Amino acid sequence: MSPKSFANSRLSRRDLLKASLAIVPMLAACTESGETDAPLSAARFDHGVASGDPATDRVILWTRATPPTDTGSDVGEVVIDWLLARDPGLSDIVLQGRVRSDSTTDHTIKIDATGLAPGTVYWYRFTSATASSPIGRTRTAPVGAVDHLRFAFVTCADFSRGFYNAYRRVAERDDLQAVVHLGDYIYENGAQDRVRPHQPPREIVSLADYRERYAQVRRDADLQALHGQHPMIWVWDDHEVANNAWRDGAEAHDPATQGAYSDRRAAAFRAAHEWLPIRTPEPGNLARVYRAFSFGDLADLTMIDARHIGRDQPVPPNTVFGDGIGAFTQTGAFADPARQILGTEQEAWLAAQLAASTARWQLLGNQVYFSPLKLLGAPRASNLSLFVSNDKWDGYEPARDRVLAMLDGLRNPLILTGDAHEAYAFDVTPDPNSLRYNALSGEGSRAVEFVVTSTTSRGDAPEGLSISGLLERLQTGITPLLRLSNPHLKYLNNRLNGYLLLDLTPARAQAEFWTVPMVSSITDEQSLDAVWICDDGTKRLRRG
Repeated sequence: MSPKSFANSRLSRRDLLKASLAIVPMLAACTESGETDAPLSAARFDHGVASGDPATDRVILWTRATPPTDTGSDVGEVVIDWLLARDPGLSDIVLQGRVRSDSTTDHTIKIDATGLAPGTVYWYRFTSATASSPIGRTRTAPVGAVDHLRFAFVTCADFSRGFYNAYRRVAERDDLQAVVHLGDYIYENGAQDRVRPHQPPREIVSLADYRERYAQVRRDADLQALHGQHPMIWVWDDHEVANNAWRDGAEAHDPATQGAYSDRRAAAFRAAHEWLPIRTPEPGNLARVYRAFSFGDLADLTMIDARHIGRDQPVPPNTVFGDGIGAFTQTGAFADPARQILGTEQEAWLAAQLAASTARWQLLGNQVYFSPLKLLGAPRASNLSLFVSNDKWDGYEPARDRVLAMLDGLRNPLILTGDAHEAYAFDVTPDPNSLRYNALSGEGSRAVEFVVTSTTSRGDAPEGLSISGLLERLQTGITPLLRLSNPHLKYLNNRLNGYLLLDLTPARAQAEFWTVPMVSSITDEQSLDAVWICDDGTKRLRRG
């Protein structure tokens, strides 16, 4: 077996559009490298280990071999050993090898360990001349008839906002097939005055900046525990680059002070592919992360990119409220069928993936909430509804309609969403305020959507008479209005951080919304806030 290690060459400058559509082809990105006979190097494993993108016969293994003097400059090649075994004592070895890394990949290493048995738990470790990594645990995807699967879904982990208590609770579970991360794995801001300061102590822009931010996050013990226990399937959202990003720019990027967005984006993409255990779909195009996974006959998981590769710039609000409230109607540019959120190539790929699925459940990993969310609800034909956010799928309604048409032919479509810093459960219908949808029975729903709350980014629920506390009370007071205008919204928690546990059987999909009481300090507490179920073939929610 020839192991694969991950490497990148230097990025050349491109104009904004070309760089955002397809990052410069790099011959060494994710290239295969053979085993080396070079002697082992001295190195530490300060950032733990990770595995990801499990298939039926392979899984990505990841570590960073930190040189003894890690100055960020080229300190030469680092050579380490790796092995994968069937037992936690690492005596029943299945694969092993020796690989090299250097500063072109920030000394990160990825092994695509192939030839494995399906539905099997393995353990792995990396070794240098001076240290051994923690022992990691991973699992391949099953084949054939599968009667039970459990996944954890996480998102939005702003390091500066708090401790990763939710990650630790997920790490403590030993019955998960995989952890699905729906984006905002890092945040690009320079916040210093929250729970814990970001490094570097500024908004990150350069390749060195993004690498340093990933390195800081990956030293966190709770995140290391999660990665060491479960394989991760990750896709980015906006904060892996810049807030409110789209195909050719970002609301939070200022070219006058931060340089060309194409350079920043290329640096962010490169660092992400180095530091995350992703099997890069196109080594010459780091802008692409959409990809698909199968788990026997029970579930297919399709991970899309609704943020970077195809998204048109959001249209400004078109009501008298302007940017103050941000409400808009589905008129004018919002109704333009040419506007894209996935892009034509990814949209066609998604249609083909969904059409080919024969699994009982079709899972769609998605960044921003798909279901309509309105301040004022009215039947669609009236064009009187006031929508909440032009950054979500509401801002791209014709594109959403095309995806809804793809879902119509599926038996059990489930949309799993991040980004919102709140937890929701929706019946998915394009017209929730019309007679075509019955809010009491769920008749007329065409799919269901579960939105997972943030890992930390919501922060602690404010208390007392502080400004934040008063704003929180105001927001809570709006909840009844949201429910009135959005009868397809079955569950909302806009106060706490946590994670979502999805339990699948042939008969039903059960979503468990778990919360942690705080992120400003370390806690081992968690609570099951709600359970919502979709029965096989119904495409609608019921309370568990």
